[in-house]
Formats: sequence, structure tokens, C-alpha cells
Amino acid sequence: MSTTRIPAAQPRLAERLALHADALSPGERRVGEYLADRPEEAPFLSALEIAKRLGTSDATVVRAVKALGYPGLQALRDELIGDLRERATPAARLERSLEELGAQPAAILDHVLELQIGFLEEARRTVRPDEFARAVDVLEASDRVLVAGLGPTGALCEYLVLRLRRFLRRAEAVNATGLRLADSLLGFRPGDALVLVVYESLDDDTAATLARANALEIPVVLVTDSLGAALAGRVAAALTAPRSRAGSLSTVTTTVAIFDALLLGIAARDRDRALAGLAELTRLRERVAGRHVPLDRDLRDVDLLPPERPAAA
Repeated sequence: MSTTRIPAAQPRLAERLALHADALSPGERRVGEYLADRPEEAPFLSALEIAKRLGTSDATVVRAVKALGYPGLQALRDELIGDLRERATPAARLERSLEELGAQPAAILDHVLELQIGFLEEARRTVRPDEFARAVDVLEASDRVLVAGLGPTGALCEYLVLRLRRFLRRAEAVNATGLRLADSLLGFRPGDALVLVVYESLDDDTAATLARANALEIPVVLVTDSLGAALAGRVAAALTAPRSRAGSLSTVTTTVAIFDALLLGIAARDRDRALAGLAELTRLRERVAGRHVPLDRDLRDVDLLPPERPAAA
């Protein structure tokens, strides 16, 4: 039986910046960041125009482009133009500052909804099916799923943990920081799998979490926007999707969508286990809500019990 081989995806500009960060000179890094921050303008600038705007030389611009792994500026332009074409959605056209939108609630609502649609359309392109399948394999085979993220992302990790437990999967959130994080890392065990959610850069706490997982050979599923290429050798699967654009607010939409897809993928691998978990959750909710099930009765018989009636006077 033949299978279609999916060609390896080339890292995008933001990923290349993270991947080559240590090798770039300060001037080269400025060039790369300038281009990444202006995806709608950069494809149409010459090396000389970029140099003038940054107060540097066109030779520095060319060196920066090559240091990022492109054969030349035209190759980088072609990539950015391709991205623009694929992102030619209402979200891209509506992307402007709140000052331009004004204070009208209806306009703001429409802008935000269109922006989220744009992010999800980009995620359809950037999350590779083979990486996603590998991520589901890793999580389904684990004894316990650890989900790590800091700041507002920590609340999303709690969401994924809650949903996994409803499928009768052992899961735990890792969202402590500083010295408290060390206690969480101490509890890592072989047989675990780690979902690591990190955007833009690897802070000290997240770096320590990844290092602990690598030391114990715990497979890592990375959810990110730009670090997939930089951390490729340290993770089992990288799910890359955008969550913000220059000048716009960041969003949780793509992160939650990836989490929901992972949950459904895991449930599809063991339908009976997932359905059993949800059925038991329903019975427990009924009991908590007031259906007074005797403690010596098996929860599996709850649906067979008639509601209790007050004793006759």
C-alpha cells in the first residue's frame, strides 16, 4: 500500500528568526525583525530602501537575509507575497488600529470576529496533518498528559486538563513559576507526555520545563506560533498556528481550536473510554444535583433508580 509523502515544510520568517537568533548580529536581527513586523509592506521594498529606513547598509540587509537561510532577498519576498495571497481574507483587509475603527461596538465586534476567522484559516495552512497525527499518537499512548503554559495561557491549560479527565485520561496542569515550578518538575515521570504551549520566545520557566522533559525522555507536543523550527530537535511534534499580528491583539482562538482537535483525535482512538467517561460524568452530575443515590449502589445503576419520594405521613 503506497502512501503520499508530505514534503517537509520550510520554516517561515518568524520561525527562522527564532532558529538563528544566536547567530545573527544585532544589525542582522534588526533587519529580520523589521521585515517580520511589516508583512504587507516588506515584499515590495528593495534592499536599499530597507537599509535607508534602518540606517544601515544594503549589504547588511543582504547578509541578514542569507543568515536567515534564504538564497536571496527575492526568495524572502516571494514567501511574504505568498503569505499575503493566502491571507487575503476579510480579516486581513479589516486589520487596522482601534483608532481607525473608532469606538463603535458594532465595528469592533465585526473586526474581532473577522480577525479570528483569519487566524483559523491560517492555522488550517500552518498546522501540518502529519505533525497533528504524531501529536495525537503521543498523547494517546501516554500514561499521563502534562499541560504547561504560563500567564493567561495557564488558564487554557486547565481547560485541556479538565476535558482530558472527562475522557478518563490522567492529566495535570503545570503552571507554577519560580521556585514552585521545581516541585512540579520533580513530579515528571517516564510515561508522561507534555503539551507545551509557548509563544514568541522561550522564557526561563518554560525552558526549564522543556529541559526536564528532555532529560527524562518525555515526548513533547509543542503548541506555538514561531518556535517550531527552533525547537524541532527537542519535541516530538510541533503544532504551529498564529495568534497575533503586528498592531493587533493576541487571541486564544487558535490555541483552543488545536486543543479541541487534539481532544477529538484522542477520543476517536478510544471511543469506548471517552464515552464511558462522559456517561460517568453525567451520572455524577445527577447525583450532585440532588438525585440521592445510596452509597452502596453502583454508579452504573443510577439510571435504573427511580427518584426518591418523601415517606408517607
